[in-house]
Order: sequence, then structure tokens, then C-alpha cells
Amino acid sequence: MTPAYIIRKFYRALRVVYFKSAKNYSHVVTTFKFWLNGVSFNSDFTGYGIPILDINMKGKFSIGKKFWFNSGKYHAMGGRQQQCYFVVAAGGELTIGDYVGCTSVAFICHDKIKIGNHVKIGINTVIYDTDFHSLYAEARNDIPERLDGLRTKPVIIKDGAFIGGHTTILKGVTIGKNSIVGAGSVVFQSIPDEQIWAGNPAVYIRDTYKMELEVCSR
Repeated sequence: MTPAYIIRKFYRALRVVYFKSAKNYSHVVTTFKFWLNGVSFNSDFTGYGIPILDINMKGKFSIGKKFWFNSGKYHAMGGRQQQCYFVVAAGGELTIGDYVGCTSVAFICHDKIKIGNHVKIGINTVIYDTDFHSLYAEARNDIPERLDGLRTKPVIIKDGAFIGGHTTILKGVTIGKNSIVGAGSVVFQSIPDEQIWAGNPAVYIRDTYKMELEVCSR
């Protein structure tokens, strides 16, 4: 074995040790952050990296069984990686179901965001149930800015949905059961069950059963 080979093997071993320790460290720190923010959660979650949380005292955030997340550049090497952001404003309600996985996401909840069971959410996906600013120029450009006309609507993602990476989901949207959203999509209208949508803006591509038939026929 050459010295270069030995150095590379040692480097790889260090990486394995780091990622194994990061899992335990992340779990301890994230558990404490969940507790500080009043999050209702199960201790069986798996996390790599530390999420950012900002849960208002009058907001609610609950997480189901077997939740897993990747947060930060060393745990989500898919490009445009960031820490996970979970933000709930006063009166907001963010609910994540059982067996949900996500990577470097941002969930910003001013009204209601509900994610069902067995949902997979790709890297750098953001979900906003609010416009953040008024749609009226007079209010938006006032100093200080007024929130007249600020709109919020619930976002619902049903069981089994798969959201491709770098997707933006806007207020008032429902993603149907087992539906798929293609990577890089901007979704501002609801998607029925068992359909594939993609694009900016996202449009209907085909039903999921057609894809299954193609796979079975190969």
C-alpha cells in the first residue's frame, strides 16, 4: 500500500466516525431545541445536522413517528443545501405525520401546514402558507409597512406524496395522495390524488398509474 492510499483510507475512516457521531450529537441537540420550542414529537426521529426553529408561544408544531431530516451542507450534499427551517408564527399550526423525510427544507407557517404520512420532501423545498407582504402597494410601501390585505391559506400534503427537490409550494395548495411534484416546480394550485405535476408554474403531466404501467411493461 502506498502512503497516498493509507492517507485516503484514514480520511475515509475519519468521515465515517464523524457522521456516526453527528447522528448522536444531532439527536441530543435537536431534542433540546424541540423541547425549548414546545414541539410535540417522538424520540424515535433521526436527524443529521441541527435544524433552525422559531416557534411562537402561540403557535403549534407537532411531529409524528420515525421523522427523519438532513440539515446543513455536510449532511445534504445535493447542491443548494442549507439547514432545515421550521418557523411557526402566532396562531400557526405545523403538523408533520408519521414516516416523513425531508432534506434542507423551509416550512414557514402563519396559518396551517399539514403534512401526511409517508411523505418524502426533496432538498431545498420550501412551503409558504402566507404571502409575507400585503398585495396592496399602498400598504406594502408604507413606512412602517402595513399588513393590510396580507393573505394566508392552509397547505395540505396528503399521504404518500413525493415532492422533488428545489420545489416551491405556495399558500392554499393541496398535494393529493401519492402524487408526485417534479424537481424545481412552483406549485400555486392544488394537485389531485395520484397525479404527476411539474414545471413553473406546475402543470399536469400524467397519472401515476400510467407510469407504473410503463415500468411493469419493460
